[in-house]
Amino acid sequence: MSLDDRDPGERAGGGVSAASRGPLGGRIPYGREPAGACRRKCVDTDPPDDCRNVVTPIRRNTSVRARMDELVAVELGIDLPRRPGRPRIGPRWIVSGLTDYGPAFAVEVGLFVAVLLGFQLSGYLRQPPWVHGLPLGTLLVAVAMGAAEARFRLYRRVWVVAGLTDALAIAMAVMYATVLISVANALIPDAARPFRFLVPALAGPAVIAVVSVFRLLPRLTSRAPQGRNRLLVVAADGTALPMIKSIIQNSDPAWQPVAILTGDSTQLNQTVLGVPVLGRIDELEHWLEASRADGVAFVPGAGANSDLPSLVGRCIGAELPIFIAPGPGEWLRGRSRGSMRQLSADDLVGRSERELDLEAVKDLVAGRVVMVTGAAGSIGSELCRLLAELRPKRLVLLDNNESGLFDIAEELRAGGPGVTELREALVSIVDRKLLLRLFADERPDIVFHAAAYKHVPMLERHPEQAVLGNVIGTYNLVRCAEASGVGSLVLVSTDKAVSKQSIMGCTKRLCELIVLSHSGTVDCWAVRFGNVVGSRGSVVPFFERQIGQGGPVTITHPEATRYLMTIREAASLVVSTLGLACPGHLYMLDMGAPIRIMALAEALIRSRGMRPGSDIEIVYTGLRPGEALTEDLLSPDEGFRPTFHPSIMEVVSPHPFTMVDLEWIVQQVTEMVAQDRRDELVRLIKRTVTAPARNQRLGDLLDTRPARTPASPRLPKATSGQT
Repeated sequence: MSLDDRDPGERAGGGVSAASRGPLGGRIPYGREPAGACRRKCVDTDPPDDCRNVVTPIRRNTSVRARMDELVAVELGIDLPRRPGRPRIGPRWIVSGLTDYGPAFAVEVGLFVAVLLGFQLSGYLRQPPWVHGLPLGTLLVAVAMGAAEARFRLYRRVWVVAGLTDALAIAMAVMYATVLISVANALIPDAARPFRFLVPALAGPAVIAVVSVFRLLPRLTSRAPQGRNRLLVVAADGTALPMIKSIIQNSDPAWQPVAILTGDSTQLNQTVLGVPVLGRIDELEHWLEASRADGVAFVPGAGANSDLPSLVGRCIGAELPIFIAPGPGEWLRGRSRGSMRQLSADDLVGRSERELDLEAVKDLVAGRVVMVTGAAGSIGSELCRLLAELRPKRLVLLDNNESGLFDIAEELRAGGPGVTELREALVSIVDRKLLLRLFADERPDIVFHAAAYKHVPMLERHPEQAVLGNVIGTYNLVRCAEASGVGSLVLVSTDKAVSKQSIMGCTKRLCELIVLSHSGTVDCWAVRFGNVVGSRGSVVPFFERQIGQGGPVTITHPEATRYLMTIREAASLVVSTLGLACPGHLYMLDMGAPIRIMALAEALIRSRGMRPGSDIEIVYTGLRPGEALTEDLLSPDEGFRPTFHPSIMEVVSPHPFTMVDLEWIVQQVTEMVAQDRRDELVRLIKRTVTAPARNQRLGDLLDTRPARTPASPRLPKATSGQT
């Protein structure tokens, strides 16, 4: 019905005609208009049969959604398509059911009848065997099993993935059918009775077994070996059994678990879903050869997995693909449930999880306002995840990366009610005015300063940005923290601050000096550590991406070494310094032994079942500007002493400048950045961090040569079509 087909009352009154109004002018509710009433002014008293404006009475016993459909149809004068509901029983439905379910049901009835006949002919209680009324008996079984199938809905089950509940449903259905057959058999006269009285009851257990085997046969055969690759599963302890079961039940078509090694001697010579437990994990080399394994899957346990790197190293030597299954801790956090991943560098450098215990500092964080700068970065985001688990009163996420800040904030909000309040601060630490306003509004108690520029070759080309983001940003943060009454400020530093070879390292060393020289009411200290595996720009994700693309893998130098640790381990140790740090002190994390980058790349290649140099080519590109062949955690004029934490050491480092001196240096570099005096800026930064004595005059740090006047920027030449 178009708008012009309505009567004048409908056009003027918004679609409400006079016929649809009550005696007092009110709208007659839907469903209460008299059947056959026309919504238009018809010439005839009775509307024609084909009139689409006749109000159809609404059924009161229909669902809300169906009634809404009928109301729409009445209002618009159209016929809406019928919503799918219960299927109508018709010839097509019957044929489809017989085709899909009939053969299996016929076999089931045949097995039931065969078992009954077997007991009928067994001559129990020394009675002579006899058989008559077989058609009637078959009919009884068919009707009884049909009723049982409908009662327990066996026809709706997917038997390829059947479980314990499906097996119980089969047993209940057979017992239900047995009772029906027994009752019907007892009511039939003796002359026509197909079975003796006790035959259905005696045959019940056997029927349950036979029908269960028939119905569960697709499930039992679904785990038949489908791939040509044999997988050896290595479990740390008994707590890994649930994951082993998941691996066996949901194994990839290309991999079939054939054997299990365990660290629990009580599980030897047993089986897990048909897969044998052959031996212990300390016999790994023997069983790798004996089982003819094509790959190895490691399943961590609930305890510490300090032996995992050594076990992985033995498999790498065999050049077998290596997979890592999620441990119980990851199941509880809901991460990577039921899936395996390829070996990563985290597994090669990971150490005991005793370093990840933060219970000692939980009381120092709970109920306080905590701020993390650089919250969208690798270290900053992991700090936020760890701090959120300690239940602070408010967690302030500060970063100038809008997308990254949004991602980490939404991740924390979706993680649970661990944080009472979460706030994002889209602020740059270079902007002191906005930063001071943020500190005045939030009033943080603890600040973790992880915001920094870190890509060495890029900062060599842009030293101004390195000074702005690292030096001036850290200075602004310390001043704002002092002005707002912050209790503790922790600087996240790097081992590149030791060599002072790159602009990035020099600026981070100057950040350390700014924090360590502060003498106000804020307790400031710094934590220094090496590279973290998996961070943005790290070499390890770059290697993994190159291996996935088929190579080549690019390495700067065959003898290049780096200190490596996992992101979670580094972040947890930084948080742990809250319980032991003293103001004005520098701390260093235990990084272990340095790792050769070439050896790491070769291990990653072999863990994928490929050979370095043959399957994946390795190319040496040479050191880039600012990069060093090796890195150190201590400079020649520094020493260290242990703390009560086994993985955190205190660094004894000289402080050549006071805070007043550093304020003068910050003022100088700020002016140089503003005046585009790049060469002088680089010389001043490097001379500052290499100052040998405390009594050196600050004026000696400045270049005595006249500053070069920066060239005016040239405009591009105009081309055709430009003015």
